[in-house]
Amino acid sequence: MKKQILSLALVAFLGTSLILTGCKKDEEAPVITPKGGNTQTVVLNASLTDPGATADDNEDGDISTSVTSDYMTVVNKDLAGTYTVTYKATDEAGNEGMATLSVTVKNDASAWAGDYTVTDVIGGSTAAYPQTVATSPTVNNRITFNKFGNYTNTSGIYANITGTTVDLPTQTAVNSAGADRVFNGTGSKNSSGFVLNYTETTNGASASGVMTFVK
Repeated sequence: MKKQILSLALVAFLGTSLILTGCKKDEEAPVITPKGGNTQTVVLNASLTDPGATADDNEDGDISTSVTSDYMTVVNKDLAGTYTVTYKATDEAGNEGMATLSVTVKNDASAWAGDYTVTDVIGGSTAAYPQTVATSPTVNNRITFNKFGNYTNTSGIYANITGTTVDLPTQTAVNSAGADRVFNGTGSKNSSGFVLNYTETTNGASASGVMTFVK
């Protein structure tokens, strides 16, 4: 009789253990993996495509179709910079998984940016001065000059890049004694920087110059 009681107690214990094991709560969040890695570089002003992400759950398996993303609302294709995108997915037990993607919006002319020494030859005179070239944060393949022609107040001058060619559209800057200076020209990239052939017009008189930019 004692053996029977012990056997029944053992069976009851094992049954309770199985029930408790079978009812174990799922507390593990799904694993989110951005497609293509955790970083992405896109071209300034170009159309955006969310690469998406996969989601794998220990209980529910592949739940990639439930992944949500703020990619299209966070990334500004028309402003250079780095943006953080968040991907999320929730399993049937309510556990939320999350992963981030770092997206860099980059100007294609970034190789032209940097600090240069400029030799400027115009009208029979030569000047040498430092120059900083930056890329436009809003227009792809555009560079900007911190000054132009060794004049002050010319930080608004810009040029457009096509391959290895630089184009300086006609622009007006620096009001000197009531006279505007008008610049335009073209040039090309070389191994040490780039060369810009330009024309400066003031009070109807024009002069041709050559700027050599060396990094």
